[in-house]
Amino acid sequence: MSNNELNKSIGNIDPETVARWLESSGNYKVLRRIQMRDTFGGQINCPVKVLVVDTETTGLDFATCEVIEVGAVLIEVDQDTGAIGAVLGTYGGLEEPKVPITPENSAIHGITNDMVKGQRFDEAALKTLCDEAALFVAHNAAFDKPFMLRRFPWLEKSIWACTFRELPWTQENYSGRKLEYLLSDCGYFHGAHRAVEDCNALVHVLAQPLKTSQRMPFQVLFDSANESIYQIAALKAPFEKKDFLKSKGFRWNADDRVWEFEAVGFSEGKEVIEWLREQVYCTTGKIMLGFRIQAGVDRYSGTALKQQFKEV
Repeated sequence: MSNNELNKSIGNIDPETVARWLESSGNYKVLRRIQMRDTFGGQINCPVKVLVVDTETTGLDFATCEVIEVGAVLIEVDQDTGAIGAVLGTYGGLEEPKVPITPENSAIHGITNDMVKGQRFDEAALKTLCDEAALFVAHNAAFDKPFMLRRFPWLEKSIWACTFRELPWTQENYSGRKLEYLLSDCGYFHGAHRAVEDCNALVHVLAQPLKTSQRMPFQVLFDSANESIYQIAALKAPFEKKDFLKSKGFRWNADDRVWEFEAVGFSEGKEVIEWLREQVYCTTGKIMLGFRIQAGVDRYSGTALKQQFKEV
């Protein structure tokens, strides 16, 4: 059968019906392209307004690089069930940076100098959405929030949660923490790597129960958003333990020459301390560690906090 004959024979068949039929065989997994939606259908009895945010920038260093695109989707979430209801508003905008976008940077997000030429963010429209939000959510808040604070200082009192860091994707048996992996596990795919598109994609992921526990993601985020973040420094950790520390999730701080771990909440912090005591320092006694604590508006702000030293 030719392609033309095949197209004619199936032209009147609903694609969703075909997708479900393929999935029912057990031999196929069908991914659906995400769409912009007015609602995600959740019943809302105790509403919380949440702003999902994503940025595209000219580089990685928020102190020297610039935001060139902001995407934001304001949604209504039930405080108790974590269900997502209506989409209350969206914002997407570009801004021309002071320094031209490099070709290497354009290759990442697809934004060119021609696209941003003469563009400025509609700050009033964005602020209207931000003023309604009780919580800001990003898939990498440690990246997005400092850039947003530098460009929009009036966000200094905003509380942020991070879906990459604060949701237990590994324990819930997802393929990975990257948005593309999460989308695929949820049965979706999306197009260009752009800010509003990424916000919409993240909302689709957050609208589904977690794979193993069946908790709604926002039930976890609403709890973790109230927790402090403990940056734990493994002082004078033995050199031979470096691969062990890295596998646990510690990162090397080249400036302070120390391995560090960010724990969300007291429970995770306590677990990491006990792991260090037993597996790295190999002792049952007290150990000396360094701590930086971020709470409330300081979470993910990029602010340099003074390190405290404590025997635990």
